[in-house]
Amino acid sequence: MAEEKPAQPSAEPEASKPKSNLMKNLLVFGLPAFFVQLLIVYALTAKFIVPVTVAQALKSAPAHSKADGKHDATEEGEEESSHEDGEVKEEFVFTVRDLIINPAGTNGQRYLLTTIGFNVSSEEGMKELEKKEMALRDMLNSVLTSKEMKDLIDVSKREVLRQEILASTKDIITHGKVKSIYFSKYIVQ
Repeated sequence: MAEEKPAQPSAEPEASKPKSNLMKNLLVFGLPAFFVQLLIVYALTAKFIVPVTVAQALKSAPAHSKADGKHDATEEGEEESSHEDGEVKEEFVFTVRDLIINPAGTNGQRYLLTTIGFNVSSEEGMKELEKKEMALRDMLNSVLTSKEMKDLIDVSKREVLRQEILASTKDIITHGKVKSIYFSKYIVQ
């Protein structure tokens, strides 16, 4: 019986060796294999699934994404407004897409990403904005970079910002007028 007691302690270290090897193998082979699989799934998703969903989103997006910047009244019910005499008047919206602004006092550490729509009273005004898009972008850049981050974040000051942009467009457009300003994308980082 004295011989059995020494045999039991020697069996325990042998049992812990396979567990130790299993953990070592899991860390050496399993973890890298997991990360490789994760990267493959990410690459496949970015390559095949995301472009399909973006394309579907663009198909269902409002019609102001058209190249001419003009809304299509048949696709959106808000495009035509009725007047007192029953006539239907078409509206024109020119869009400045993905404007990236570094606000005042941020030293390039923060930014505003925005898409701005200009509701114009006439087709001539729409064509003029298309021709003067660079001047329009420059005006927007000047107005928005002069604002501090606290002013851009505060939703209550958004209407003041609209009015300031609206007043600045009077120097750019001579045919027709800009009736209102829309922020369709407004991301502050």
